[in-house]
Amino acid sequence: MMHFVAALAIAVAVPQEKPVNPTAAALYDFSERLNTYLKLREDLGHKLEPLAPTPSASQLQARRQALAAAVRNARKNARPGGLIPRRVQDLIRQAVHADLIRRKAGDTRAALAEVPDGPLPGINRNYPERVALATVPPLLLANLPRLPDNLQYRFFGRHVLILDGDVDIMIDYVRNTLPPR
Repeated sequence: MMHFVAALAIAVAVPQEKPVNPTAAALYDFSERLNTYLKLREDLGHKLEPLAPTPSASQLQARRQALAAAVRNARKNARPGGLIPRRVQDLIRQAVHADLIRRKAGDTRAALAEVPDGPLPGINRNYPERVALATVPPLLLANLPRLPDNLQYRFFGRHVLILDGDVDIMIDYVRNTLPPR
């Protein structure tokens, strides 16, 4: 009995290190970063004047623009990779690459046909108004880390970006994910 108590005391006193799955840890970190962003957006939204019970389209647009301005101001020091950790960027690149390898050439061309070219607008910038809003193919989307609450993956140039659909701003991106065209 004495040996059991001594062994238990040693086991409790010595911190046990569990091996951590680096991918799971990175995905958890990504999820936490996104949730922190969404909490910030929600808190900023509560500070705005409430909408009337039957808001007009112009009132909705004005509120959306006010919330976008508040998010931009609160995240004025945001940098690429601030929401998407390096390991998750690598996972996204791998998923896109694997998807494109599985597709037939014609399917790849069709999937990328509407992807806009041009300089990537920076973080906290509106998605360009007169540019196609290229969607990520559903089978690829199923293999990317899930995004919450109207955050969307979008293709732009060779990059995958995360667009906040509620305020229409790009909150982070993964560079050089798609093949050159």
